[in-house]
Amino acid sequence: MIQRLIKLSGVAAFVACVLTPVGYLLATRHPSRFQDAFQNHWEIIAAGLVLVVLGLLEMGRGLVLCFSVLGAFEESNLARGGASLLVGSGISALGAAVLYNLLLG
Repeated sequence: MIQRLIKLSGVAAFVACVLTPVGYLLATRHPSRFQDAFQNHWEIIAAGLVLVVLGLLEMGRGLVLCFSVLGAFEESNLARGGASLLVGSGISALGAAVLYNLLLG
């Protein structure tokens, strides 16, 4: 479980490290409120992106568990998949809320 969490966190951090500079470059081309947000709070934007991507990856894992034939449809697969979907949606919602408040709020 910890190994899976480390892998998912690494993927989420990589995506945030790629998307944050791209957003910064796009936001600073023309003066706007996004320019100020990216210049002053880029680390919070990166953290929000990490949370969103991490939640999406966890929801994907939950969908795989719910509809997978691995383990011959064990009874716990459906419960674990549902829990992963719930946890992933909560993490994504938290990241989306951070990004919304910073960029659009």
